[in-house]
Amino acid sequence: MYCRGAAAVILVYDVNHPQSLLELEDRFLGLTDTASADCLFVVVGNKVDLSVQGTAGVPQQVQPEDAVALYKKILKYKMLDEKDVPAAEQMCFETSAKTGHNVDLLFETLFDMVVPVILQQRAQGPPQTVDIASYKPPRQTKAGCCT
Repeated sequence: MYCRGAAAVILVYDVNHPQSLLELEDRFLGLTDTASADCLFVVVGNKVDLSVQGTAGVPQQVQPEDAVALYKKILKYKMLDEKDVPAAEQMCFETSAKTGHNVDLLFETLFDMVVPVILQQRAQGPPQTVDIASYKPPRQTKAGCCT
């Protein structure tokens, strides 16, 4: 996985399968090498519609506290102080892509946090991207050993 230049990364696991949260932690480690220092990470438990609160009545296997613990591991791995970043409770969500439960809240919250970061980056200097539209190829010169 690659997330260079991303303002945020949404890490999604299945609340009904504990293994998905463990695999998510492994995937995160691969992201840290390419993520910028101010990249926000959000931990999202999906498929809450299938749990006891939902209509299917299946017991939820992964608790919100487990997501909070993963978020705190992320902070520790990135050597960030919890005082300098959004609180874990703000960055962990339980959603249902099927019913739309908390999906709007997730994106609205993330949007409110990401926009100021992007504006600050723009104010600090030129973007760290390449504008290929303004690229001009070098003029060709005569080839060969004699001029």
